[in-house]
Amino acid sequence: MIRAPFSLEKTEYKAEPGVIVYRSKPHATLKRNFQILPGAKWLEMLLQHVPDRGEPLVRYYGGYSNRARGTRKAEMTDAEAAALPEAVPEQVDPEASRAAWARLIKQVYEADPLVCPHCGGEMRFLSVIEEPPVIERILRHLGLWDPCPPSQAPPEDDDWPVNGQIPLTYEPLPAIGPKP
Repeated sequence: MIRAPFSLEKTEYKAEPGVIVYRSKPHATLKRNFQILPGAKWLEMLLQHVPDRGEPLVRYYGGYSNRARGTRKAEMTDAEAAALPEAVPEQVDPEASRAAWARLIKQVYEADPLVCPHCGGEMRFLSVIEEPPVIERILRHLGLWDPCPPSQAPPEDDDWPVNGQIPLTYEPLPAIGPKP
């Protein structure tokens, strides 16, 4: 949120009773200009304004909200809409995007991806291979193809029957509680 949910100048903490007094302009229905809350209740009310993880931090109200902007755009005449500047798509420089990719990898992993691990020379970015059959063929040629079984798969054991059951055993638990 852009604005704070409360004003520090209007907030006063009374340590003796452990309450927070919030003063503001007179309320229309309560007919008073203050609110007294215990500390925990005040924190609960304050934390309602903190967004959950993954929620947007900025919310727009009033004239800046999506609904108000959409309404204004729908009510515009053709002449007003033509007067608005059009968004021009930016041309992406491939060299700049490659440099940004390498810089971000270096920043995250603290290793330069464009330095040869064998000789230390500078490598060039040629292309991206995304097709799984092509990747498999290259890795097989290099002797690096090792498809791993899924990590959740049970261990392969030839001694265990195909539709076998796990043998269950029963061992009594000791009695818990006072002895009779």
